[in-house]
Amino acid sequence: MNAMWPRRAAVREMTIQQALEWAFAVEHARIDFDETGAHEFDRPGVDTIWILQRHRELGCRVDGGGTSDPHPDAQIIAAAVEALPIGVGGRRMALLVAECARARRVPDWGQRERFAVVPCGWDATDTGFTAHEVKGDIWVWRDRHRVRRERRFPACPVIYTGTPASIAAARRTYLNWYGALLHLLSVLGNSLALTYVHLVDGLPELSPWRKGD
Repeated sequence: MNAMWPRRAAVREMTIQQALEWAFAVEHARIDFDETGAHEFDRPGVDTIWILQRHRELGCRVDGGGTSDPHPDAQIIAAAVEALPIGVGGRRMALLVAECARARRVPDWGQRERFAVVPCGWDATDTGFTAHEVKGDIWVWRDRHRVRRERRFPACPVIYTGTPASIAAARRTYLNWYGALLHLLSVLGNSLALTYVHLVDGLPELSPWRKGD
């Protein structure tokens, strides 16, 4: 009698961050924003949950073939990342979420930022690399014999790192990424399309920079 019923896959509990890392780093799911026509026949104006359910029923998404497909749950997770609304960052945030998941890391929130003055670029030489130089201003002076002289000295453009503005921007990016994960947890956590992954509560630290406070 047991042979008459399909065996259900074991359910694995994951947080939303673990599920994203599993989908993109382990199963190698991809996002393409329909550049390959994978969603050409999707119905416009339907709810995201409806689209996820249709993907689950199909079992796979058309991606051109040539490689084994990721797990259906991984494809559903990738579809939810693709569908991030503009209010939580849209495509730009989708790319950041996928990139961080593949690398199994969180966005840089400025933990390695140090105030410094560094060259804007580097030039390759036979002996290594030197700071990029440009033509500077013309300096005019008189030598000890009162002879007028002028010379254009090379200059090295520099930038400042670790400024309060750059650290604040990095922290805003981290908080926006956190909000995207919270949105994905809400969308996927209430979906019945996932069969292998069971999402549980658990999010990264909201403000990791407060550890030292």
